[in-house]
Amino acid sequence: MIEAREVLDIIQKKNQANPEAVNRNLYRLLYNPSLHILAYERIKSKPGNMTPGTDGVTLDGFSLEVIQEQIALLRQEQYHPKPVKRTYIPKEKGRRPLGMPSPRDKIVQECVRLILESIYEPSFHENSHGFRPERSCHTALTSLKHNWVGTKWVLKIDITECFEKINHHYLLDILRERIQDDRFINLIRRFLKAGYLENWVYHQSYSGTPQGSVISPILTNVYLDKLDRKLASICEQYSQGRYRKQTVQKVKLMGQRKRVLEQGEVEPKTREQFKPTLKEMNRRILETPAADYQDAGYTRVKFLRYADDVVIGVIGQKRLAVQVKSEVASFLQAELKLQLNEEKTCIIHLATEKARFLGYDFKSATSRLRRRNLQDKGSPHNVKQTVATGSRNITLLVPLQEISGKLQKYMAGGQPTSMAGFINQPIGHIIEHYNGVMRGWYNYYQLAENVGRLNYTRYILQYSLAKTIAHKERSSVSKVFRKYGKDITFTKPNGRDTHFFNQPLKQVKKVKQVHASLDSHPVWWPRKTQSRLLDRCAICNSPEKIEMHHVRHVRKRNQPIRGFTFYLAAINRKQIPVCKQCHRDIHNGIYDGNSLAAVLEKLEAVSSVIQDSSIPRCK
Repeated sequence: MIEAREVLDIIQKKNQANPEAVNRNLYRLLYNPSLHILAYERIKSKPGNMTPGTDGVTLDGFSLEVIQEQIALLRQEQYHPKPVKRTYIPKEKGRRPLGMPSPRDKIVQECVRLILESIYEPSFHENSHGFRPERSCHTALTSLKHNWVGTKWVLKIDITECFEKINHHYLLDILRERIQDDRFINLIRRFLKAGYLENWVYHQSYSGTPQGSVISPILTNVYLDKLDRKLASICEQYSQGRYRKQTVQKVKLMGQRKRVLEQGEVEPKTREQFKPTLKEMNRRILETPAADYQDAGYTRVKFLRYADDVVIGVIGQKRLAVQVKSEVASFLQAELKLQLNEEKTCIIHLATEKARFLGYDFKSATSRLRRRNLQDKGSPHNVKQTVATGSRNITLLVPLQEISGKLQKYMAGGQPTSMAGFINQPIGHIIEHYNGVMRGWYNYYQLAENVGRLNYTRYILQYSLAKTIAHKERSSVSKVFRKYGKDITFTKPNGRDTHFFNQPLKQVKKVKQVHASLDSHPVWWPRKTQSRLLDRCAICNSPEKIEMHHVRHVRKRNQPIRGFTFYLAAINRKQIPVCKQCHRDIHNGIYDGNSLAAVLEKLEAVSSVIQDSSIPRCK
């Protein structure tokens, strides 16, 4: 049977060559076990997959037999997704519903997602950055900075409950435009109509794609791609003029200055008396705009979308932004059955206000003055002039007020304070927590021009860490710094050092781009498969009834590592192939020390050498 990744690659190339191609017989792809294996490999290491759904089942014990059972149900069209478990996560105002599907259902959802991605990814608009391979928040922000130069007005679009209000009927109609396979469409309908359990009370789903499911992002992108096409047509419609008109004052001043320079070249003896005149002209030229920014004949409209977060940039008059807002609201209501949130949708003047997108503030940059010699630009005139640079560029900024709000839990009375909830944790784990917070903020805001302002955040976290350790050791902050140093360096039992985040907070001009592909899992030669589902039992070497043993964490804070998890922690793995009997023995705590030592050596040879040589081996 042909490998799943090869089939997906064929589908992707077909739809890339013809963005309006019709795809058929997609449901039969779900009969391919290699597609289910690929889906399992994609999601197996995510911590949420060890959270049981409404059926109480996790990915622990997943095997080829489970795949064959799911394929059999799909063949008979008897596969019915379980209702998702609903919980809520807090947001600025109120809370957002989050669905937790069964991990076994996630495997089938991932299969569907891979097929949909192969079909729609080549035709998605380039200004859509949410939940797409090789795209991220940073690619959207980089596009904003480089392509929105000169933007005057920003229209921030807020769609009321976008994920919860997506119309199932319209979504399935959109899918039918490119997919002619009723069984495949019906499977997606079953996922949408699976319903949810809240406090163990069943509720039906009448609209929306449940947040937390694997296929929700791709279905939302398919649905909102219609909005992208509409916005692209609006941009093309209202983008007029090739250049802005030059101001009359600027043209006159440049002509006068040119004549003075030519006269100085003809009569070199008069150059000295022209210097004050040239200096005054250069000052007036610098103060006079070169282009007429109120030129009604020059307009531009641009947009960016990340999931349901949409911003539209307008170069032109404010009434154009109001017109675009009206057209977007009408389109959402008529075509997508979505509502524009009038309270949160706003028009911002970038020259005087900051706009918010993906957690960043951005505004028009103020011009900077720089001295240059005209001869450096190839001019025959040896004249120095002051020019303005960086005018109307986009500046990305850290939202300091929002960061300050998140720091409040590490502060008391305006000063850093200890975190009492961490005093029972090992010191190494406490440092790792604070490092995770500081490193996460810096890695996300590294594109900001004022990223150095995060040094105040580092100060608060560093002294909160010191006070937490002092509280734990019943000591003082000064003694903590004398004992562990300025960077609070702690030596772990395995001999490795860990210290508080001390990297310089520098702006990064270009972030590293992650290149993802369908075949993203490492292959160790001479292995012919990427998955361990086809391996023998790692304990008894039996080839029968192989299951994958999963653990949620290989290193639990404040808990000693015991049993079989000890060996998984030694090689930093969370899954291992075992037979059904050995899997049962693992969960019952029945072990054979000699066999486990052989397990460790076998896994070392296949994956990587254990870096921590201080961990003792089982004898």
